[in-house]
Amino acid sequence: MNITNREILEKITNDHLLKVVLWLLIFSYFYNLPVLYYSIKGENELRLYDFLGVVLFLRYFQYFKYVNLGINKVVFLKRFRDFAVYCSISIILTLIFMLFKNNFVKFVQSFLYLYHMWVFFLGAVFLYFYLSNTKRYTNIFTFITVLVLAESIVVIGQNVGVIPFLWSDDYYIGYHGFLSGTVGPNKIVIGMTMLISLILLLGILYEKKLKVPKYLIYAAITGAVITILLSGSRTTYLGVGVFLVYFMVKRTARFMQFAVMGSFFLVAILFYNPTILDRISDTLNGRIIDRIDSPDDIKSADDFTGLYENLGAGRMELHENYVHFLLNNPILWPVGQGFNNRSGIGYSAHNMYLTLIAELGIFGLVLYFRWLFSYLVIVKRKLPNLQMAVNGIVFAMMVTLYFGEHLYVYRPLFGILGFFMIACVLLLAPLRNTS
Repeated sequence: MNITNREILEKITNDHLLKVVLWLLIFSYFYNLPVLYYSIKGENELRLYDFLGVVLFLRYFQYFKYVNLGINKVVFLKRFRDFAVYCSISIILTLIFMLFKNNFVKFVQSFLYLYHMWVFFLGAVFLYFYLSNTKRYTNIFTFITVLVLAESIVVIGQNVGVIPFLWSDDYYIGYHGFLSGTVGPNKIVIGMTMLISLILLLGILYEKKLKVPKYLIYAAITGAVITILLSGSRTTYLGVGVFLVYFMVKRTARFMQFAVMGSFFLVAILFYNPTILDRISDTLNGRIIDRIDSPDDIKSADDFTGLYENLGAGRMELHENYVHFLLNNPILWPVGQGFNNRSGIGYSAHNMYLTLIAELGIFGLVLYFRWLFSYLVIVKRKLPNLQMAVNGIVFAMMVTLYFGEHLYVYRPLFGILGFFMIACVLLLAPLRNTS
């Protein structure tokens, strides 16, 4: 049976409950505080997207034929579904390992991570079809812009002492009281969320064919930049650098305009509130400057090793341990030892590529790269600023994933993967009307 895009859109966009869930899902990526506590492995928490995912799954099975036909028509959705299906098969290996080790609770935790992956994916799928007209698109984008601005105000408010730490005492101790608003207590969560937001805002800001609230975007961009500086996330700083280099090369005139205007607004705000300037200075000194022993650290190629050790927070040792583990267990190379299964090594590699090989094998790594590259091969010439944003965000992720697993589901409080897919949907959905 030949089902058209219009029939798929009508089925999805006329579902009022699904509309509410999509709005709440986007909100949940910025409000990541727990909404319910339970106990399976210590003190566990459920977040808003845990509950919203139930509705997404119900609607997925209700519209199964329509949704899957729609996914097959969109390359980046189809390729992530392939990866998610493979992860779902791979978790059987995790179950076998955990039963053998009498650690079924660990499998339950891994299954929750897999559930998160599917929730994030289904949210992006339904949003892609929901954004079928200009009014819905503008409303969703404006909502995200307001959330970015609100989150940056919360983080800035925390850094000037107006708003308290919002997470539990355990998080306060575990993350040394880091001020990260409501998206997550870890530096990488607030840093990457704001980096993705910044690129999304820039891409849509400069696209003249899209009518969006410009002044609100300027305010959100300023807030996002300040929040990134306050985040102290070195991985995020690297991602910003990668994106800015690509931005400068690809859209030089736009980059110069952004650099001049952005610098003016940033300097004006920071000098208006010197407390924020001091906090940013302290953060950069503590996270980068003070980590470099002396200028001699970067005078020769050999010195970059020492510099990486100082700035990498132990990542070099983690990477070496993972490489040795894989070399000693070549049987894992083809398909890995199971989704979210770290048996034999016990900790995260802080390197997406090594993690994927260990858990899902080279085949899983290929499927993951195949998904990321799918964003780059989409023809976007009619909307060049969106092309700049999509390609820039993917290049930034590809580089930074060497130092982290932020586009994965290895921790229950990380919604970065979901927000990344939402951002890419917003950047690519307009192409349906220009292709």
